[in-house]
Amino acid sequence: MAREEERVFTNFSPSDAVEVSADDDGFRGAWYEAKVLRPLRRAGSYAVVYDHLLAGGDENLRPLHEIVHASHVRPRPPLHSALLLVPHRPVDAWYNDGWWVGVVMAAISGRGKGKNRRYNVCFPISREEMVFEEAHLRVHLEWVDNQWIDPELITSGSVAAEAYPLGFQVEVSHDSGASLCAWFVAAVEKHIWNNNLLVKYQKLAADGGEDRRREIVHLQHVRPRPPAPSSGEPGLLEEVEVLHECGCCAGVVSKILPGLKYSVKSEHWDGELEFHQDDVRLRQEWTNGRWVLPAKEIWGRLGLLFTRGTKVEVSSDDDGFCGVWYAATVEQPLSPRTFLVEYDALRTDDGAEPLREGVDAFHIRPPPEAPAVNTFKLLEEVDAYYNDGWWVGVISRVLGGSRYGVYFRYSEEELAFGHADLRPHLEWINGRWVQASQAILPPMEALESQLMQIVSLIFSQ
Repeated sequence: MAREEERVFTNFSPSDAVEVSADDDGFRGAWYEAKVLRPLRRAGSYAVVYDHLLAGGDENLRPLHEIVHASHVRPRPPLHSALLLVPHRPVDAWYNDGWWVGVVMAAISGRGKGKNRRYNVCFPISREEMVFEEAHLRVHLEWVDNQWIDPELITSGSVAAEAYPLGFQVEVSHDSGASLCAWFVAAVEKHIWNNNLLVKYQKLAADGGEDRRREIVHLQHVRPRPPAPSSGEPGLLEEVEVLHECGCCAGVVSKILPGLKYSVKSEHWDGELEFHQDDVRLRQEWTNGRWVLPAKEIWGRLGLLFTRGTKVEVSSDDDGFCGVWYAATVEQPLSPRTFLVEYDALRTDDGAEPLREGVDAFHIRPPPEAPAVNTFKLLEEVDAYYNDGWWVGVISRVLGGSRYGVYFRYSEEELAFGHADLRPHLEWINGRWVQASQAILPPMEALESQLMQIVSLIFSQ
């Protein structure tokens, strides 16, 4: 009597007609007709020769010989005298010298009869559809525990049926080239063998008629609809998904705009597009059966915000320059955290050309979107244009002729400015421009000290 580990090796004898599968990319799921040359008991394999696969050059073609593991070998399925090729029936389709597993979508109307009848067959994993004559199709059977089983009998209890009940709303991925993927909302209409689903889309970008709104897809292309994350609204440079041409596309927030809008950059389109808050959601990843927010890698995405030619403002920590921002233009990114900029007004020491230097991400920001104002009020925080830069100060006096006295806390001095050289002070916080009154205020002691300094300055003059 054969030992337990030998039984699998003695299933087939020399000259037995078999089918052999492969795990190589591009061939996974196909079965190729072959004959057994001999079993290799110690290796747990068989030496086979293929019926249709060939080896050698053009002048020396011969049947391909190969050694394959026993788990990749099965007997040839029984032939059916009459095919019942109804929609959604799993079939094997003869293509490129092998049998490929697919699902019947529909019979094609026409004059074909018998073996000349033609069918649309889809392949749910690769998302391809092809037309086959009936002569090149056979009913698909599964080889389970040394017997052939109709897959229609084992559809229930599949992972797809348990995860996505009938009527359940899901999102289905669609590739748009260059590894780009968009997700479209659909409802589950039917469970089909081997973790495939028949889904009906709510909307598609191209109107292909009612038939094109349905598709049979494998579970690997499907996910549930993501819940609203608890982390709130997206911030600058955060990864998001936006509703674009009926599908959800991944992108990065490049600007936070008034009116609950965002500018988003994405590989799906050139430049930036604006989206309302209702069409923007934080991107989440469906991993191991649960939703996970991706790690926030803000530094690696700064290049999307500060691209070549972008107008920016740059600050300095040097003594005597604290609190000033200089207008500049990005020349190029030097690293994920540093950028080469050219200043608008600052010049080199000899004055021959504009000053260019590298700055890090902590000292660069977009130009503020300051609203136009007619007048400034006493103690209002402002930016004053002085010595080629914008300096943070406080209105210490309201003078005549649209002129104001501005007190600078860092230098403890007061200067007079015309209205045109002032702008409301805004704080760049978490990717948003916030008015000074809305920003986090300093302690009351600091405000009182600042007020006393201004009053003392006024009465000393």
